[in-house]
Amino acid sequence: MGRGGGGSHSHSHSHHSSSHSHRSSGSYRSSGSSGSSHSSSYRHSGKRYYGSSSGGGSGCSLPGCSVPMIIIFGVIFVLYGALRQGATGIERSTILREPLPASQCEEYDSWYQDNWGDWIDESGEEADLVAGLEYFYDKTGVQPYLYIMGEEGEDYMSEGSIEEFAEVTYKEMFGEDEGHLLVVFREYPNASSNYIVTATPGYDAESAVMDEQAREILLDYIDYYYTDTDLNEGEFFSKAFENAASRIMTKQMSIRQIITIVVVACIAVAAVVVVVSVVRKSKEKVARNKALEAKQQANKMAAEADKAKTEFEKQQYDDALEKEYVAVTCPNCAASGNKIRKGTVGYCAFCGSAIKVDEAGNVTVESPDSEGTDN
Repeated sequence: MGRGGGGSHSHSHSHHSSSHSHRSSGSYRSSGSSGSSHSSSYRHSGKRYYGSSSGGGSGCSLPGCSVPMIIIFGVIFVLYGALRQGATGIERSTILREPLPASQCEEYDSWYQDNWGDWIDESGEEADLVAGLEYFYDKTGVQPYLYIMGEEGEDYMSEGSIEEFAEVTYKEMFGEDEGHLLVVFREYPNASSNYIVTATPGYDAESAVMDEQAREILLDYIDYYYTDTDLNEGEFFSKAFENAASRIMTKQMSIRQIITIVVVACIAVAAVVVVVSVVRKSKEKVARNKALEAKQQANKMAAEADKAKTEFEKQQYDDALEKEYVAVTCPNCAASGNKIRKGTVGYCAFCGSAIKVDEAGNVTVESPDSEGTDN
C-alpha cells in the first residue's frame, strides 16, 4: 500500500523515527553489566533470575464542610485523576486519535524477531510479548513489529545510525505498506548506554496514530518498564506496548488545561471565600445592630421605669406633705390662701401677721416676736 492512504506509487520522503538512549547506574537486563545496584537480579546462560527487587511499573462529611472546602476537594479529585495519568514521567496524550483503518495495514505474518537469541526464549515469554503487540494492533489499528538486534547492533551506537537502520529495515520488511510500526531495540550492557531503541512508523500509521507524541509515549513506557526486574523480557515489552496503546488512544488534559483548571478553581474558591466572608460579616453586623437596639430599648425602658418611680415617690411625698399643711384664713385681715404647716408659726401673705397652727390645726395670732415661726 502506498503512502498517504493507498495506491501502488511510492513516496520519496523517508519515515519519521523517534529514538531513546537509556543510561542508568542500575541493573541492566542482559549479561555483562557492571555496577549493578540490584543484587537480586542477574543473568546466567543468557537468562535472568528474579528476586524481590523494586520495579518501575505497576473524607469530609457534607454537613460539616464549608462550601470552599467542598470546592477544594472537588478540584483535588479532578487534578488527582488528571495528574495520575501523567505520573511516572510518561508523555501525556493530548490528541484525540482514531484507529488506523484495517484497509491501510496489511497484517504481517510475524510479530518480532530476536537476533540476540535469548531475549525471548523462556516458557511463556513469547506468548506474553505477542499478546501485548496484538493488543497494540487491536487498539490502534497499527501493527507493531519488535526487532531485537543481536551482535550486528554493535555498529549502531548512535540514535542517528539506528534510525537509518530502522528506515532501511522498514522498507525491506513492509515495502509500500505504510500501516506498520517498526521498533528496533539494542542493549549495550558494557557501554555507557544500557540500550538504544527507535520507533519508526509508516506514513499512514504516522498520519493517523503514530505521530511524534504517540511515539514518545511508547518509548517512555519502554524506558519505564525496562528497569522493572519483576518482569521477564516478554512481559516487559508486552506491558510497554499495552499501556502505550491505551494512553495513545485516550485524550488527556494538557498541563496548560490542568493549570487553567487550577487557576479557575482558585479564583472560584477565593470568590466563595470572599462572598462567605461578606455574608458572615453582614450577618454579624445585623446581629450587632439588633443587640444594640435591644440594649438601647432596655435602657430606655429602664430610664422610663426610673422616671416613673421618681415621679411616683415625689407624688407620694407631695401628698404626704400636703397632709401636713392646712389652709388658714388670717384672723386679722381675713385673707385666705395661706397654708401653714401644723405645729408651726407662719405669716399671712397679705398683712404679715404671725399665725400659729397647732398639731390639731387650730389657728391663733402670734405676736411678731413669737418663736417657732415657719416661712
